Order: sequence, then C-alpha cells, then structure tokens
Amino acid sequence: MLKEVMLELTYRCNLKCGFCYLKHHGLLNKKGRELSTAEVFRVVDRFGVGTHFYLSGGEPLMRPDIFEIMGYIKESGSRCGLNTNGTLLNALKSEKLAALKPDYVIFSLHGSEATHDRLTGNKGTWRSLIANMKRFAALAAPQTDIIVNCVVNRENAGELLEVYRQGCRAGVRRVVFEHIQFLKPREAAGTPSFLRAGGIITPQLVNYSSDAALIWRQFAAIRRIGGTAHFETRPLMTAGELDLYYNGEITPAGSCERALSTLNVEPDGRVRLCVLYGLKAGDALTTDIKELMAFKKKNISAKLPAGCARCCHRFDVFRHF
Repeated sequence: MLKEVMLELTYRCNLKCGFCYLKHHGLLNKKGRELSTAEVFRVVDRFGVGTHFYLSGGEPLMRPDIFEIMGYIKESGSRCGLNTNGTLLNALKSEKLAALKPDYVIFSLHGSEATHDRLTGNKGTWRSLIANMKRFAALAAPQTDIIVNCVVNRENAGELLEVYRQGCRAGVRRVVFEHIQFLKPREAAGTPSFLRAGGIITPQLVNYSSDAALIWRQFAAIRRIGGTAHFETRPLMTAGELDLYYNGEITPAGSCERALSTLNVEPDGRVRLCVLYGLKAGDALTTDIKELMAFKKKNISAKLPAGCARCCHRFDVFRHF
C-alpha cells in the first residue's frame, strides 16, 4: 500500500556536502527540467487524502514556490514534511514556514562548527543553521516535529554527542543519527545487471572505513548523559554490527516493505524504482499509479539484491529515549 511520496523538488543546492549522492553522480546544480508549481499540484491531486509527502532536493528552499507547495498539500488533507540544510531561512521565511504547520521539519547538522562547515563546503553554514533552527523552534506550532538529522561518517564520528547537545540547545524535539549510505565495489557488482543499468544512487566508495568503536562510545555517552530531545538512530546496531557496516562487507537479508510503500519522484517528475535504484518506473504526472506500483513490485524481489547492503531506508528509526 502506497503511504509516502518523496518529492525531490530540485537538484539545486547552495551547499556541496561531501557525502551528497547528487554531487557523487554529477547531478548537483545540474540544469534540467523541474516540475512547475501547477504540475506539483497535479501530482499531489493524484494521491489520496492522508498521503505523506516528504519534500527534499537538493535544497527545497531553493524553490520560490516551496511555501505554496506546502500550503497546497496541507489544504488537500495530506501530511507534509520538509528536509532542509537550514541556511536559507530568515525571519520572514521562518514565520511563513511555521504558519503552515508542517508535520515536521528536518534540519541537517553534521558536527562541530569546523566539521560541519568542512563537510558542507561552505564556511559559516553551521552558525547560520544553528541560528535558524533556534528561531524556527521558537515559532513552530506544537504539532510540528522539529528534527535534527546527522549523517554519521568518519569525519564526525567523534562529535556525535556534540551534535546531540547542539540540537537540544536549539530546541529541537528529536535528534536522529543516520549512517552514511555507501557501497563497496564488490557489493555493487553483486547487484543484478538490470538494476545497475538504471544506476545505483548510493555512492560506491573504495576503501571507505570508520572508527566504529568511537561511534559506539559516542552513542553510549548520549544515552548516559541524556537531554531534552529524543535520541534516535537508524538502523539500530550492536558494536559488532557497526564495525561490519563500516569496515566489512554486507549481504543484506530479508525484504524491503518501504520500496513498495514509497514513490520517489525526481525533479522532472520521473519516478524511480526506489530511493536506491535509478531505474525509471514511469512519470508521476501521467503513468497510472497502479502501473507504477506493479513495476516496482515486479522489479524488487523478496530477496534483497547486494546493492541494498547499506540502504538505511529499509529500517525503522529506533528511539533510545
């Protein structure tokens, strides 16, 4: 059953995060067609009341119509959330965003000031983000969940406690740590050829590793110290599983319900197979929704292909407290 539509509204972004899959694939700020405001409305109209629309990019606040889009979704009776790097908000935009009462706003925070600025490729982004998070948290309605998302990677492995503390100071309600999604070449090579032909969105990184024991200690420190925001991770892993994730090779087990409950719509309206694979399933404006879902079901088997090794989207977020 379809539950969520992930609208990637643009490939434009004002930052250049080192782990960004768009940057890895040469899509970041690449010129191309984007759905117009009216076309986004038509896409929204194709789905039932209560559908969850997750708005991302690129940076969705690069679109001047972002508040119109969010307003239309809310008025349609559906759920709506926004993922942003937080740097393009100002006092007026924060007021507009808060007034829309989105279900959630996710801010990307990836380390201390020096690390965050280095990872995003732009000096001053940390200060801008922290100020804008605090401002928005003070304005947001009680029903708007304010979330920090941190992509755990080898550069910020020793700063996760600091990320959590900064989220608490900013007034957010949840701090979520998601592990960097990547594949080692042999894992990617184990993916069926028809999926590889459509492109694997997750970057292939040669000789990538991280200090899993340090990450584990940081998580333990957050659990021990606690704070005002919920502490969450995705996926939940033991110390040994963390080490395998970063420093070993993984054969994924099970199936992925999310692949059959979510549509990934690219900026030009094309629908891809899932968050991970670039194989095109049709067009969000014209292809019958039943056809889109049948295509996905046909091409994603019960047994996960090797390329799904580190796709966190097939796991639920685990709340530690």
